[in-house]
Formats: sequence, structure tokens, C-alpha cells
Amino acid sequence: MNKRGRNRLFVILGIFLFIVLVAGIFAATDGVKDAVKNETAISENVKGYVENFVEKRGIKSEDINNVTEVNFEDLPKEVNIKNVTDANLAIYQVNYNKSVEEADKIFVITYSTEKLKSQGDIILSQDKREFLNFGFNGEMDQSGFLKTASGVEGSLEKGYVMMRSGSIVGISTNLEILGGEGNLEIVIYKNGEPVQFGNSFVVDSVGVKKDYDVQSKNTVSFEPGDIISLYVKSSDGIVWKDDITLVEIITN
Repeated sequence: MNKRGRNRLFVILGIFLFIVLVAGIFAATDGVKDAVKNETAISENVKGYVENFVEKRGIKSEDINNVTEVNFEDLPKEVNIKNVTDANLAIYQVNYNKSVEEADKIFVITYSTEKLKSQGDIILSQDKREFLNFGFNGEMDQSGFLKTASGVEGSLEKGYVMMRSGSIVGISTNLEILGGEGNLEIVIYKNGEPVQFGNSFVVDSVGVKKDYDVQSKNTVSFEPGDIISLYVKSSDGIVWKDDITLVEIITN
């Protein structure tokens, strides 16, 4: 390959790496892919390479539980790959201990520079799932806004401020009914307006109740700066206490 050709390849490769890193998926070099072309299991060399790669990103090797290759026909929900025209790719899932009590995972993508044609050959994105914590500690005999994890009661103007665009994809509630009959709803507010998604209870007995609902991505979307708060709407006479509610969001 002449000097002009090599420079062109390096420029294309640099653009590709930038796109991959912005999308939140680590990229490795073609050496890893070449090592597993004809293998059904991950070799020790590949495992060591991946562990060394993620260690440079702050994950210690002793915290890694295992490294597995992802099946392109059954991709995890955290990985969304579109417009793939080059089959010379591999994705590895790295499970590790984020803390003593919490496990997490990241994904490493490898490719062959020999078959890389342009940065348009692949578009990668990784959804990030987070949980907004709401609740109320004590008894309540009327409707009202739930508190955030910091203990501050929400309102039409107070709540969690979104920092990225994304979607609300789930909500779960656990609370205790002390008395009364009727209906009780957990209403999600976005910028002071209710959205058509939440938990609901038909109150006909006392005791601990639970409900959860999920929905597809982009059904209820939000943008940076939007405020999310939660409101408990209950029929007159219902007495409830100790609400614990989680709102699951996906950010782009």
C-alpha cells in the first residue's frame, strides 16, 4: 500500500473510532477479531486482551466476573446495532462488580481494519437505563406529590431534571392501604402535564399493594431540561402510607 493509501485508511479509522466512542461502546483492534475467527469459545488470549482493554477504562481485572461473545442474532437489549454491512465484527460482554453490592456490564466491539470501507458502514448506539426514585414515608389521607430520593416533595415545577433526551419505559409502585375504597393512581407529570402512563389500584381492602407497567421506547419521550414528577391521585376516604415508586428511563 502506498503512503497516500495508508493515510486515507488512518483517517477513515480515526473517524470510525470517534463515532463508536461517542455511542458509548468501546472499540478494540482487529487483532482480537482475528484471534477468534474460527473458534466457538473465547480464547485466553482474547479474554486477556479484552480485560486489559477495559482495565485502561477504570475496570480492574479482579472485578471482572466473565467475558463472553455476544450472538448477533440475539443481541442484549442494551445494545442496538443498525445498518451493518460488514460481517467481520464481534461484540464481547464484560460482566464485572461495580461495587461490593452492585454488578454491571459493558460491551466491547472489535472489527477488522482490512474490511472497513467507510464510517457509514455501521451505526452503533447503546441505551442507558436509569431509575428515578420517588416515595413517601408516613400516612396520607389525600392526594399529593411524592418526594424525590433527596427527600424534597415534588410539584408541577419541582422534580428530576432530565439531562439527556430519552423515554420513560417503566414504573413500579409498592404501598400500603390502611382504609377506604375507590381508586388510587400514580400519575407521571412531565413539565407539569400528566402523561398517559402510570400505575393504578382498585382499593377494596387493606394491606400492601403493588403494581408495575412497562411500555416501548419512544412512547413517552423527554428532552434535556424536562422535569419529571409523580403525583398520587386517590379517591376521598382512602388512607395509604409508605409509597415506594421507581420510574425507569432510557437515555440516548
